[in-house]
Amino acid sequence: MTEEKYHYFDMPIGELPEPTPVSARRRELARELAAINEQLVRLDVDEAALMAATEQARALRESLEGYSHRSMRDILGRLISGQGNRQDALDMADFEILSGPANAMSPPVTFWLDGDVVRARATFGRAFMGPPGKVHGGVLSLALDMLLAKTQDFVTSLGMTGTLNVRYMAPTPLHREVNFEARLVRLQGRKLFNEARVFVDGVQTVAASGIWISSQGDYRLRPEYAHLANDSDVA
Repeated sequence: MTEEKYHYFDMPIGELPEPTPVSARRRELARELAAINEQLVRLDVDEAALMAATEQARALRESLEGYSHRSMRDILGRLISGQGNRQDALDMADFEILSGPANAMSPPVTFWLDGDVVRARATFGRAFMGPPGKVHGGVLSLALDMLLAKTQDFVTSLGMTGTLNVRYMAPTPLHREVNFEARLVRLQGRKLFNEARVFVDGVQTVAASGIWISSQGDYRLRPEYAHLANDSDVA
């Protein structure tokens, strides 16, 4: 049986293939490392316990340093040309900052498409604290940058953040489910305008808007989202 090929532009948000055994083990290791990091924040133990834990961590790091790393340049090259394999598709998303399930620095944030809306949710632990008991505003800004970038799933081009405006309306608590939503507002040549909101228990805590700049010519709606042109703002 011929292995399915994956194309970068045909990978819908939240619809990656089932993890390979290697990816499943990477994710499991990442979650353990993330849990260790969460426990380490203001850990109230004596010096001897910390020394013992440090030796264990050092031994793990040294054992992993003996292995090589897959080339992201090669992975992306195969995916852009439509020749990526299942492992390439997984590696593309599994290590994204904040959202990658195999990234020990992520909560993780989970993204998905809901009709014409990009949604996300996450629960942030103490490792993401700013003010006591609250999520750091910079962490939310990063999450919003990622969320708004995914409104490019509605168009045919790919670009980068040009402008990101964030308005903090209320503190966002730790250890509670945080919900995000983003929408495409309008297209103007190489510019894509979008907006987003953040909620906790139905209360809006953050609002954001952005402009993305295409690196591949003017933005155009994908055929399956042509109905968005019925909105007077989306050309």
